[in-house]
Parts: sequence; structure tokens; C-alpha cells
Amino acid sequence: VSQPQSPPYLPEPALAIHAASQLSPSADNDYVTSMLAAWGQLIMDDLINTANGNKDCKGATCEYVRSAPTRNIDSCGFEHREQMNMATSFLDGSALYGSSEKELRSLRLYDAGKIDLESCRKCKDGSPTAPLYKTLLSEHNRIAGELYTLNPFWDDTTLFLETRRAVAAIIQHITYNEFLPVLLGEVGMAKAELKLTSLGFWRGYSSAIRAGVYSELVAVAPIFHAMMNEKLINTTTTLEHLVRTSAQHVSHFPASAQWDLNRARDHGVSSYLRALHMCEPMSTIKSFGDFSKMGFDRKQQEMMAGMYRSADDVELMIGGAMEKPASGAVVGSTIACVLALQFANLKKSDRFWYENDLPPSSLSPDQLGAIRKVSLAGTLCAAQDTLKNIQPKAFVREDPYLNAAQHCSQHNRLELSAWRDESGAKAAERLSQDMLATALEKAKQEMADRKKLEYMLWEARGGADPKSPVGTAASFSKANKYALKLANTSLFLEFATNELINSINGGHRRKRQIFDDSLGFGTSDFVDSLQSVDITGFLGNDQSGPIIEPQCDDKGACEPDNPFRTYTGYCNNLRNPNLGKGLTTFARLLPPVYEDGVSRPRINSVTGTPLPSPRVVSTVIHPDISNLHTRYTLMTMQFAQFLDHELTMTPIHKGFHESIPDCRSCDSPRTVHPECNPFPVPRGDHYYPEVNVTSGERLCFPFMRSLPGQQQLGPREQVNQNTAFIDASVIYGENPCIVRKLRGFNGRLNATTNPHNGRELLPRSDSHPECKAPSGFCFIAGDGRASEQPGLTAIHTIFLREHNRIVEGLRGVNPHWDADQLFEHTRRILAATFTHIIYNEFLPRLLSWNAVNLYGLKLLPSGYYKEYSPTCNPAIVTEFAAASFRFGHSLLRPHLPRLSPSFQPVEPPILLRDGFFRPDMFMSHPPMVDELMRGLASTPMETLDQFITGEVTNHLFEDRRIPFSGIDLIALNVQRARDHGIPSYNNYRALCNLKRATTFEDLAREIPDEVIARFKRIYATVDDIDLFPGGMSERPLQGGLVGPTFACIIAIQFRQLRKCDRFWYENDNPAARFTEQQLAEIRKTTLSKLMCDNFDHPGDIQRAAFDLPSNFLNPRVSCASLPQLDLSAWRESSAQGCLIAGRSVAVGESAFPSPCTSCICTVEGAQCASLRITDCAQLHREWPREAVQRDDVCTAQCGA
Repeated sequence: VSQPQSPPYLPEPALAIHAASQLSPSADNDYVTSMLAAWGQLIMDDLINTANGNKDCKGATCEYVRSAPTRNIDSCGFEHREQMNMATSFLDGSALYGSSEKELRSLRLYDAGKIDLESCRKCKDGSPTAPLYKTLLSEHNRIAGELYTLNPFWDDTTLFLETRRAVAAIIQHITYNEFLPVLLGEVGMAKAELKLTSLGFWRGYSSAIRAGVYSELVAVAPIFHAMMNEKLINTTTTLEHLVRTSAQHVSHFPASAQWDLNRARDHGVSSYLRALHMCEPMSTIKSFGDFSKMGFDRKQQEMMAGMYRSADDVELMIGGAMEKPASGAVVGSTIACVLALQFANLKKSDRFWYENDLPPSSLSPDQLGAIRKVSLAGTLCAAQDTLKNIQPKAFVREDPYLNAAQHCSQHNRLELSAWRDESGAKAAERLSQDMLATALEKAKQEMADRKKLEYMLWEARGGADPKSPVGTAASFSKANKYALKLANTSLFLEFATNELINSINGGHRRKRQIFDDSLGFGTSDFVDSLQSVDITGFLGNDQSGPIIEPQCDDKGACEPDNPFRTYTGYCNNLRNPNLGKGLTTFARLLPPVYEDGVSRPRINSVTGTPLPSPRVVSTVIHPDISNLHTRYTLMTMQFAQFLDHELTMTPIHKGFHESIPDCRSCDSPRTVHPECNPFPVPRGDHYYPEVNVTSGERLCFPFMRSLPGQQQLGPREQVNQNTAFIDASVIYGENPCIVRKLRGFNGRLNATTNPHNGRELLPRSDSHPECKAPSGFCFIAGDGRASEQPGLTAIHTIFLREHNRIVEGLRGVNPHWDADQLFEHTRRILAATFTHIIYNEFLPRLLSWNAVNLYGLKLLPSGYYKEYSPTCNPAIVTEFAAASFRFGHSLLRPHLPRLSPSFQPVEPPILLRDGFFRPDMFMSHPPMVDELMRGLASTPMETLDQFITGEVTNHLFEDRRIPFSGIDLIALNVQRARDHGIPSYNNYRALCNLKRATTFEDLAREIPDEVIARFKRIYATVDDIDLFPGGMSERPLQGGLVGPTFACIIAIQFRQLRKCDRFWYENDNPAARFTEQQLAEIRKTTLSKLMCDNFDHPGDIQRAAFDLPSNFLNPRVSCASLPQLDLSAWRESSAQGCLIAGRSVAVGESAFPSPCTSCICTVEGAQCASLRITDCAQLHREWPREAVQRDDVCTAQCGA
């Protein structure tokens, strides 16, 4: 009835505590900080306060005084002893403010709603949690001060109560959004439905659920004292100590925990086995020998058997703490279960829960949105000026990756605006019309001469075999016929520009200077001013620009109300419809630097000496040394390539009759094609011979220049064949003709039936001359490079299947939609989910959270993005395409691994050089897609550094029958940047707010000394260093993969892609936006779930596919446990309106499904909200008593 169990039936508390602590697996936890322990103690103080006599004495030497008893709240009788809880049974901040009016009054200053910090006893008690209490109360005062500024007419009481409500909401949000996921793990959160609502209000409150704190919590609470690092006990602790010091294991109890064990016995807390069977009714654990099933080792079992008479006597506090932590959690499954049940009850029974919609206590939607942006890191920073840097996840130990420390300015604090109570002369003018006419006439003659020369060279030499190394390389940059037409006009204008410059300046070139034009990119000087010269009156039909068949282009008037993108990117910008369109030129961050000021690639140093050969740069700066990454997977590399193919396609020149000029010969610019630009093998190369051993001729690396695309006078600009926007053109194609080729019936994409009863594969075509498959067939997709290598083919296949999966889901939701509606809505959804993965998962790992925040790339947790600008340019910058986004070449490994469903290696792995354009393996081996995707997501990538695998520096596209037939990919990168006129690395340092180097030694802060020494060996001056090797050699940003210069270029690009896209998925454009419910579903998307949904045999996968699996940080979980995209959010209301409370309601009309809830029918479905009741008597007159009592919104305001 009331007597607690004690020795000899149970061991002495001191003995039990000492034994549990001694057998703790290790003192320090490898993953979490002591802040987790401090926050846990704060929450336990908020929920538990038992009256035990001298409550300040809880040490090992204190005599235990039993908790004050109380009567059963339900029967008011005395059946067995119950304990009184002096704390409130809600998570309401009572640990800070107290649980009585007396405590509350003692804290208040009664001045502008503020707290007297000197009156806070827990802020000064010397415990490790003291700085946390002081910080949260300081945050109270900060919020009160800002509320006073916003609302100076509020009195002290209003300011205090509103501030306390905000602080309580912050505590609730941090507890459920950050604390519990770390403590319980994803599985523990999901089982108890503890996840917060990401959009709108939560409607799970019920007045029928009894509020209260379970007695078992007093047996669980001591684990937070055990977790506090003993180094912080009896010392002056700061916030920095809490977030920098690791926590201890949950069973590493201090000696003082014997007081807690006495209290658990006093309260009659259930035994460990009883709690275990309550949590897991099917459990078969009955004896000490069975404890191994819960992770107990032999010594722990022996200790239990030695102290307790039977397994049924083992106490929850001891047994629960000694359990092996659940996957991805800090605590074992039994304690996780007890905590999950308690916190689920706290949420469901609290009428003032911060997500509730129960007037008048509920927060407004904007206030709720502000709370959802808050993090513990931001809250600590806001309240403490002394804290300068902190990791984003304050409960998890800092690491050099996604949890790297960031400056406090990057962390979200509570933003309180939602609480406002509202009761140069152009050089081109020097040109005469005669000069223009003469220059253009000469250019026409040069064009005619060029065509004759190209034909003669082709007739004499023919072209390269499409399956040869040169042909394979060319297939990556295959120009379509429209790009070739565009280039003809560009070449004509380039010739004319050279003639004009020679006429005006006598062959002298003026240096370009930088200023921002209206589109945000730099242009200036005489050569640039030529771009504004109107020459349309001088052009004939042959030079007036490309002619694209109407059926393959988007033209005409724009439709502002169309919710779907065009395929070409046309009309994304209503003011300038061609911005970001496919077949337009790359933009630039800095003006081009050509040898002749117009088009010739840079070959000389600023000192006048020759620049190093691209091959020398490759071999000296980028040797083959393997450094496997400790956190990220090969999927990072593969996704980066897939994304690159979404954004960029830089076509190169072709010969007559679609031939591929073979530019391997060193004299090929003269004998093969004028646009060949080969570079020789340097003397003493470690792999390639200097001369061809057969012919005796000098050996060169082949290189064909990129097609020009400028449609005005001025310097050469290169063309991007793809659209600039993230519009899933890699899946669907960049013009209507490609889309029609890929579309199937009923809204689906065409697919190949798997001959072995597996899931569908990409469509196949025999019209690709570069295809090396024995069958003669290669796969096709929206981007023409889908069969380039097996990893790329696999990810293309996953996205094809995802399109068809979504189509079938939408068909079930909206059976009245036709094929076009199904296709376009699916395309829109898939583009949005693809974008979400890029910005939510990929970019933070690549750039670091600091850079993501600094450049405005962080996605919104709710609501709409409101920063679209019709005046910015979304075009891909050439520095991104030709240099910085080629970082993935450093991540490559020689083999592509394959893994079985049980994550065992499948032999053999695919050697990279053996996989190019050989996709038959997918037809003959059905599990190939699954195996490759699992392998990519489970295998470490190479570290992003200056080291590159020899597979791509010596053997790229190699024909094994022909020695030294391979190509050096890194040398091609260097040559491509020079081909595009990209300035040197030092110029981009200055652009990106790094110190412009005057000596090589000035690079030491960003680049290791040994790399600088190698730069000095090959470059005459620091101003000659090419952008690719310079950027690749930088130390990575803290928390990122790339260094500061590449991070700057990449971040600027992705900022433009977000800010300049009228169809950006978060935008609030009324004609094209998703509903808030649809956005909430898209925000659930992860790459892991997308893979799971499209495997032949889904099983387990880690939550973050870019991260290596980890039992704690990234455990493998069942595919079924990952959040699912709920397509019911796309259900379209029928013409008859909505079904509300069983009756049909027309669009625009409202109805009451219950007395205190009102719904209005919209075209997007019924929108409901809780009503604020001001007259309860009238409510009871208008509605039956039973209906009012059934409505929790009513009873919360008017009682039962």
C-alpha cells in the first residue's frame, strides 16, 4: 500500500549506483554534448518537484525524507500511496518562472515586463545548469525589451505575460524539435507521434486526455544528472563548456544518485521488466540470461544477478540506464518508451500547447512561423553577447562538417515583428556607319573562307570514330543543330568585332573594366560597348540568328497565369522572356581575358612568358593520391554530376556532315579544323611519351573549342544548350521536341520493360553513334549523356520511375485529370522535390551552413519565399560551368561499387573506364540499379582536394587496344577555362572578399604550403594561377567541402537560381504557387526516400543518402519509416464543391462541422479554423449541449 521496498529484498542504493556506474560502457558519449544533460535537467525541473523535506539536500550523505503523499485525484480516496507533484504537469517554463504566484512575483521587476536576474536562485547555485537558466531568463528580458519597442502602449503585465508565453513556446519547440530527436532517435519519435507540425496548426489536443506526469519519470530523470560531464561539477560552468564538452553515458551515475534511487522506491515505481513488457508486450525476457537481448553484456548480467534476487526485482532506474542505446538514440528502448509516452501526453493534454488553434490563447500563424524558425543555438546567441560561435545542433558535438561552429549572426533567434500590435559615354559612338558596313562585309568574306576551309579539311581528313576516345569525349558536349546555327552567327560577329577593333585601335587592345549592369553581371570598355551597337540593318538572312522549328521552340506572348513552365525556359521572366532560356550564352562574374581581347585563349603569363601546359598543371598540382572522406558518400559525386547536367551543357564544334574533328594531332588547327586547340605532352611526363612511338610525331592531347553563342559584336561568349533554371530538364529535355520523344501514354514517361521482370528502365535508342554497348542500344533521357557511365544511368532511372510513380498517385487522387494534366503536374512536383533535395541536403554539405546562410540559400521551414526579382539574371555563369562546379572530378574513385539488399559487396565492381556508354549491364542484370544506388550511398567518396584519381587523368575514355589513347580530364578543365576566357584565380579571390595575393606566400591562409611550393614551380607569378587548380587547392570551409573561392562562385550561382526564378517552388506567385499543404509535403522529400520508392527491392537505407551510415548520426532505417509524399494534397475540388461534415458545400460558401469550427470551401479544398467564443451562453443556446461537449475547441473556452 505505502511502504517502499528496501534491503534485504533490494540492494543498498549506494551499492546499486556504484555497480551501474562502474559497468557503464564508457564515461564520455562520442556524439552529444553536456548541453543535452543540462536541457534534460531543466525539463525535469519543469515537470517534477516532489516535497521531500530539505529539498536542497540530495547528495550521497543526505538522509532521504519521503515525498509528501496526496490522494488519488480521480476518486479522492486512499487506495495506495500517491506522491504530490509541486510542479505543473505541463511544459510551461515553470522551471524558470516557478509554479506559484509567490515565486512569480519574486522574479518580476514590474518594469516593462522584465525579470530580476538577481532573484533567480538557480542562476546562482553553482550547478552546471546555472548558465542555461540565466541565459533563458536573459532571453526573456531581450524579448520583453523588443516587444516594448514594438508596442510601447502595452503595460507591464501584458509585456510580461506575452514574453512568458513566447519563452514557453521556445522551450516547447526546442524540446520537441531538437532535444527529443537526439535523445530518442527518429524511430522513438515516430512511434509516439512526437514530430511537430511543419505547416499550420496542430489539432491533436483533446480535453479527454488526462494531464499529468507519470511516476516512472522520477526513475528516468536521474539519467540527465548521470550524463552531465563530471568535469563540470563543482566548477564555474559557462555556456561554452556545455556545448563544447561531451556528455557522459546515461548509466554513469554520480554517488548522489542514490537519493534518486531512494525516491523511485518511495514512489513505488514499476520494475524494469514490468516497464519493458508494458512497452513491448511481446517481449520474452524473463530471466537474467535473457537480458542480453536488450544489449546487456555478460558483466552487467552477472552484476544484476548478484544484486537482485530475481530479474523481476531489477529497478527501472538501474536496468533502463544500462540498456544498449537504441539505433540513432542516446538512451535504450525502455527509457525511450517511457519518455515518449510522457512527452506525447504533455502535448496532447495541453490546451496552451504552442501549436494549438484554440482561441484566445493560440499564437497567430505568423507568430507560430517565427517560433518554428528558432533554434537552441540562436537562442543562446541572442541572450549571451559573450558567445560568438556555436554549432547549429547544440546538443550534438561539433564536427568539421554540417555541425561546424558558425558565427552567432548565422543562427536564428526569435524575430518579433509578428507580435506587432496593429489596433558613361560609350566608345561605340566613335563608330561610323561606313566603318560598320566595311567591317561586316569583310566578316562575310571571312565566313565564306572559313566554310571552304572546313569543307576542304573534312574532305581530306574525314572525322574521328564516334566510339574512339576522341569521339567519346565529344559526345559529352554534342551540339544540336540549333546551337550550330547560333555559332555561325556568333563567328560572323566575332570576325566583324576583330575588324572594327583593328580599324579603331590599330590592333591595340584596351583592358576591360568592371561595373555592374542592370542584370547584375559586369561589362565595360570599348569591346563591351560594341555589344550595344545595332547592326540588324546590315545583316542578311544568313546572319540574323538561328532559326528553330516552331514545334521545337517556345515563342509568342507570355501567359502570366500559366502555372507550368515552358520547356525551353522562355517566359520565366515576363519582362525579358529569353533570360535563362536554353541556347543562350553563359553570363560572367568577371569580364573575359582573351589573348587578343576577343576570342583567342590565354597562352601567356602576365610577365609575357608562356603559361604552363594544362597537362603540367594536372600532373604537378593534381597527383593521384587517395584520401577517402570520413563522412560523405559517392552519392555526393553522382548527384553533383546529375545536377551539373541539369544546369549546363557546353557544346563544342562539329565538322561537316555531323563529323567529329580529331584534334589529337598537334597541327590539327591547320589540318583538321580551325577551332581545334590541342596542347602537347610536356617533356618528362610520368605516363605519356613525348612523341608518338609509331609515327615519331609530337604527341598532343586533343581539345576542341566550345561553340560561341554571342549574338552581338564584342568578345566571344559560350553557349549553354540547357535552360538555366532547375526545371528538371535533365529528366524531360530542354525543348518540346525532346519532351515529345520521351513522353509516353497517360501522362507517363516512355520506359523500357525490364526483360527479367524488374522495374522499368530508361527508353533505349540505336541512334547514338558513340554507344559502345554490344547490343548497339543506349539509354536516352532528358539529357543526352544519360548512358555516359553506370552511376549516372542509375540515378536517371530512379527519377524516371519517380515520375511514373507520381503520375499513378495523382491519377488515383484526381481520376478526372487527362494525360496532359497528369504529366505537367507531375513534372512540376518532381522539379520541386529535386530542387528541395539540392538546397536542403546537397548544398549545405557542399558549402557549409555558414555559406548557405550568408548567401540566402537556406530554405524556409514554412510559408512562402518573397524575394523573387524580375530584374536579376538567372543565367549560368561560365566560371561555374567551366571551373567551380567541376569539383566533383576530385570525388571520383576508380570503381563504382555494387551492394546487395543486405549491404554486402556484389562482385565485380564496375571499373570506371569500362562503363562509358556500355549500358547493356542494366538489361542483363535486373538488380543493377538497386546495387549501384546502394553502393553510391554506402561507399565513401574521395576527399575534395587537389588530388585526382589517375583513372581520369591518364585513362579517361581510353581504348585498351591503343596505348596512351586516354585523355586527361583535369588538363581539359584547365584548357576549357582558358578557352572561355576565364581570368586567373587571383581575380576571383578579390571578387570573393579574400585578400588579393601579391606574392605566392599571400595564399598561405587558404592553401597549404606544400601546394604553394608546387604552384611556384610551374607559374611565373601568382596572377597566372588558373581558377580550377587554385580553387581546388584551397582548404575546405569549416563544415563544407569546397574552399572559400569555389564556395563563393557556387553560392552566387544558386542564389541567382532561386531569386531569379518566377516558378521557384517556394514562391508566393498566386498563379504558379503550391498550396501550403502541398509545400509541406514537398518539404518532406529526401533523396533517401526518393531512392527507396523506386528500388526494385526497397529495404533499409540511411536517412541521409549523402552521408555514410552511422549507428548514431545516420542509422539505416526501414524505407517505410521515412516520410512519404502525400499526394492527397493535390486533390482537386470537384465542381460541386467540398464535402464538409457529410454535406456538400459550394466553393465560396462556409459551413460549421462542429459548434466552434468554421470551414470555407475553396478551389483548393476546405479551409477550417477554430472560432474564438466571446459568449458561452449564446453558444449553448445555439447548439445542443452534447455537440458542445464533443468539441474540444468549445470546452477549452467554455468548459464542459
